[in-house]
Amino acid sequence: MKKDKEIDTVEFSEDIPKNTKKTIKRLMGRLAAQKEQLIIVGISALLGSAAYAVMPLLVGRAINNLIKAIKNFDGSGSAIAMVTEALAIPVLVLIAIAIISSLLSYIQQYIVASIGEKLTYSLRTDISIKINKLPLKYFDTHKTGEVMSRVTTDLEKVSQVMQVGFMQFISSSFTIVLTVIAMLILNLKLSLLIFIFIGISAIATNYVSGLSQRYYADNFAAIGDLSGKVEEVYSGNRIIKVFNKQEDMINEVTELNKKQFKANRRALFLDFAIYPAIRFLNQLGFIATAIVGGIMALNGQISLGGIQAFLQYVNQVSEPVTQSSYVITSLQSAIAGAERVFELLDEEEEITDKVLNKSSINQNRLSQGNVNFENVKFGYTEDNILIKDLNLEVKPNEMVAIVGPTGGGKTTLINLIMRFYELKGGTISIDGFNITEIPRNTLRRQIGMVLQDTWLFEGTIAENIAYGRRDATREEIVAAAKAACCDHFIRTLEHGYDTIISSETANVSQGQMQLLTIARAMLTNPSIMILDEATSSVDTRTELEIQKALSRLMKDKTSFVIAHRLSTIQNADMILVVKEGDIVERGNHKSLLAQNGFYASLYYSQFEVAN
Repeated sequence: MKKDKEIDTVEFSEDIPKNTKKTIKRLMGRLAAQKEQLIIVGISALLGSAAYAVMPLLVGRAINNLIKAIKNFDGSGSAIAMVTEALAIPVLVLIAIAIISSLLSYIQQYIVASIGEKLTYSLRTDISIKINKLPLKYFDTHKTGEVMSRVTTDLEKVSQVMQVGFMQFISSSFTIVLTVIAMLILNLKLSLLIFIFIGISAIATNYVSGLSQRYYADNFAAIGDLSGKVEEVYSGNRIIKVFNKQEDMINEVTELNKKQFKANRRALFLDFAIYPAIRFLNQLGFIATAIVGGIMALNGQISLGGIQAFLQYVNQVSEPVTQSSYVITSLQSAIAGAERVFELLDEEEEITDKVLNKSSINQNRLSQGNVNFENVKFGYTEDNILIKDLNLEVKPNEMVAIVGPTGGGKTTLINLIMRFYELKGGTISIDGFNITEIPRNTLRRQIGMVLQDTWLFEGTIAENIAYGRRDATREEIVAAAKAACCDHFIRTLEHGYDTIISSETANVSQGQMQLLTIARAMLTNPSIMILDEATSSVDTRTELEIQKALSRLMKDKTSFVIAHRLSTIQNADMILVVKEGDIVERGNHKSLLAQNGFYASLYYSQFEVAN
């Protein structure tokens, strides 16, 4: 139970900004580009609130004129003419003010919507640019859902509040100030009376608003837990049935469903029961004002029109005060969302390319594939150095296999060649050029990489294969597919190379997706090929075909192959045995077996039969 409370507190605190002043300052800095529109909005809001505040006075004036006309009416003229004369000017002015107020409101909404969308657009553009500049270590330490939430949910909060809450806040502030001034001018005693009720209402509203925010945070957390469990049950449906856990899953989902139901009921109760009670307090103030005002009118301390105007002001000021906590909460949530967006924009970017001699570095000079590690030192953190002092030279056209236990640093070596991470010491050079002196796009254009985890975007098979070479012809795409042993299954599909696929579709298997990613890498014809468990998702027969195809395609190319199945890399020119970040053994298959060391133990362990 204690743990649940801690989680709820975290969820609740996410909508509370850490530094409101700083975030507002940054938002205003971004809005400075639209200061002309903001000035127009401010002026129109002030004029609209002023018009709104004048209306009760005009109605009171009309009532007083009518009462005065009735008292002075002697029956000599027409009653209609008398009423018309008394009400004509106030009514015409009211109509004019109503029209002006409507126009001002339209202008405000139109401009504010434009301001909000432009702000969101600029933030979304900056985030898109930023994500492409973030180093890989950022995504290693942040959940995908967290990043997506900042790009979608947090930006949507900012947009919605700019379009609704921001305008409501400005208009309500002007309305409250101008209405309070008008009430004080009309009658000081009645003003103090209504201020007491409004104060009580404001305190109650603030308290309930805090509860409401807490309960809605609980509800969102419960929805997240329920959605996560439903997704888990859906994706693992086959495993659940294999182990006969259907009843347990039903019970877990039912419990989470009940939790969400209770949380949502508490949140809705505040909206449908408590807030009407708070509005009832405002109505009590209205009634008290009417009674006291009526007594004062009988005593000649205030006119009947003044009473009517004052009662209208009571409604005008009490409703914005009641809604103020709603508006402040939404503004607070938007500021917190903007703060999280700015945190993303402030993240440390990849080190800027520092090319010492641009004219000497070009595609032709990086086509040999000679890779050299000199005293390389690397660690994901300063306290945990994984690679201490690595020296390695890979000659052009060599096939280098990297083997070792999980977590030993195999993939780390590949990431360093791709410059996904920056070294802590030493250098890595390709064809004599330090990779820190090569633009990343130039470097990575010379490297083809196939990962164990397949990734395909939604599009045709041909578009997916040509992802790295948009200008590739259909003949080149087909040639790459044939070389990767996927041409046959592509042609069995209804639309062939024009079949729409993605990583989420079920019309191709995991192994077939892997074949497509291999074809994609082959089409770029790089000087260095990297395969990170690239054949792990294909069957043995297909794997043999791919090995033959890779042997043909890797001719005149330097290749790095990470593999757990050691039988697939026996023909490698060099095998590196990596353990705890260090290369503990190196050589070809026969020489390593002859050493009877760590590699030999790994190799023979594949053939051990459990007793």
